[in-house]
Amino acid sequence: MIRNKLVITATATLAAALGALTIGFSSVLSWRLEQDADGVLRARAEAAAANITIRQGHLALADTPYDEALDSSVWVFDGNGTLISSPSRLSRLDPAARTVSTSPQPTPRDVHDDTRMLALRLRDAGAPKATVVAALSLIPYEDAARTALIGALIFDVLILAIGAFFIRRTVLHALRPVGQMTAQAATWSERDLDRRFGLGPPRDELTGLAATLDTLLARLSAALRHEKRVTAEIAHELRTPLTQLRLETEIALRQDRPPDQLRSALRQVLAGTDRLADTVDTLIGLAQQSIDPSTGTCKALEAANAALRSSTSLDKDVRLDPSAQTDLVVACDRDVVLRILHPLLDNAARYGRSTVMLGICRDGNNVVFSVADDGPGFGPEEISTVFMPGVQGAAAGPGEGAGLGLALARRLTDAAGGTLTAKLSNGGLIEVHLPAA
Repeated sequence: MIRNKLVITATATLAAALGALTIGFSSVLSWRLEQDADGVLRARAEAAAANITIRQGHLALADTPYDEALDSSVWVFDGNGTLISSPSRLSRLDPAARTVSTSPQPTPRDVHDDTRMLALRLRDAGAPKATVVAALSLIPYEDAARTALIGALIFDVLILAIGAFFIRRTVLHALRPVGQMTAQAATWSERDLDRRFGLGPPRDELTGLAATLDTLLARLSAALRHEKRVTAEIAHELRTPLTQLRLETEIALRQDRPPDQLRSALRQVLAGTDRLADTVDTLIGLAQQSIDPSTGTCKALEAANAALRSSTSLDKDVRLDPSAQTDLVVACDRDVVLRILHPLLDNAARYGRSTVMLGICRDGNNVVFSVADDGPGFGPEEISTVFMPGVQGAAAGPGEGAGLGLALARRLTDAAGGTLTAKLSNGGLIEVHLPAA
C-alpha cells in the first residue's frame, strides 16, 4: 500500500541521514583525537628535551617532580645514537625508538597498533647534541572513539525507532482523509452523483483532491444526463417518422387501393424510411462525437428543399418563402441542417393554422433560416425557455409532444457554431443563424 511505501521511504531517509551524521561525527571525533594525541606527544617530547643536562660529561635527564612521568615514555639518544636513557617497562620498544630517532623530521609515527612515537632533535646553540624520543599509548583515545561510536549508534537506533513510530502515525493521519474521500466518492458515483464534498477553492493537497473529485463527479453526472437527454432526443426524433410509417402501412392494408395510391403510399413509406435512417445516423454520430457539425458545406436552398420535402405536415401549406435568397452556402453539414430544420417545421406545422413559411437570407457572416407560421406564436416569457429540454410552449395541449424537438435543434445549432432564437411576432417565428461558407 502507498502508506507503507511512504513509511518505508521516510524511515529509510531518516536512517540514511542518521548514518551520514554518525559517520561525520565519528570522522571529526577521530581527527580531533588524533590532533590531541599528537599535541600531547609533542608536549611530552619538548618537556623531556628541556630537562636534558650534562652530568660528569654525560647526558642525563634532570631530576624534576615529573621524573616518573617522563621516564615512563621517553628515550634519550646522544649525538652518536647511543641510548642514554630509556623506560625500563617499555624495553620492548627500544628498537622502535632507535629507528624513530633516526627520522630527519619531527613527525609522529605509529610503531605498533597502540603506540605512537615522536623524535625531537636538540639543535639550539648551547644545547647538548641529543635526540629525544617520546611515546604515547593510543589505547585511551581508541577507547574514547569506540565508546563515542557505540553511543552514537545506540542513539541512532533510538531516534530511528521513535522517528519511524511518528512517521507512521503522521502518514496514517494524513492519508486517512484521502481514504475516506475515496470511499465517499466511490459510493456517490454508484448511488448519488449529486453529492459533493464542497470544501471550497483548493487551499492544500486535500482540498485540491476534494475539488478534483467534485469536478469528476460533476462530469460524470453531466455525462449521464447527456446520455439520458440524447436517448430522449433520439426517441423523439424517431417517433414522428415511425408513426407516419405505421399510419401509411395501416391505411394501405385496411382497404383496397388503386395501384397509383399504393405506389404513392409506398413512396411515402420509402421517404419516411430514408428520413428515419438519416436521423439515426446523424444523432448517433453526434452522440459518439464522430460528426463535427461545423465541417463540410451545403447549399442553403438544397437543404431547405430537402427539409420541406421530408416534412410530415401534409395538411398545412409548408413552402419556401418566394423572397428567399437561393445562392447562399452554409458552412455546415447538410444532414445537420436538416436535423435542425425538421423539428422547427414540425413545430410550426403543429401550431400554425394553415401556412408555414421557410425563409433564407444573409445577415453579415451568417446564413439565416427563418421558420414562420400563422399560429399563436411565443409569449415574452417563453422566448428564453422554449428551447429547454422538456419545456413546451403555452399553445401545447396536454400530452402533446415531449418538449424535446426545439431542445435538439438548439443543441445541434450550438454544436455547429450558430444560434437559435425565438422572436416575438404576429405568429410563431424562429430564426436559425448558421455560419456562411
